[in-house]
Amino acid sequence: MLVKKLTNKIIEKIIVEFNEPENMDKMKKNIVDPLIQYTYRQLYPYFLVAIVLFLLTFILALLIFLILLRQILKKI
Repeated sequence: MLVKKLTNKIIEKIIVEFNEPENMDKMKKNIVDPLIQYTYRQLYPYFLVAIVLFLLTFILALLIFLILLRQILKKI
């Protein structure tokens, strides 16, 4: 029971310290921002490939539609 109270007090003090504006700024600058930048750098090639594949698929679908439209118009 004593250990549980002690850990709860420690956790509450840590939370209070983390919520101070000065410490929040430090955490954002030293932890959150670098983590986001690293993740973006690692995922950027996959986003680029996904966008290129989507555009190529869209262009291919558009070309197929135009070819089918021409064939239908020639029959009329």
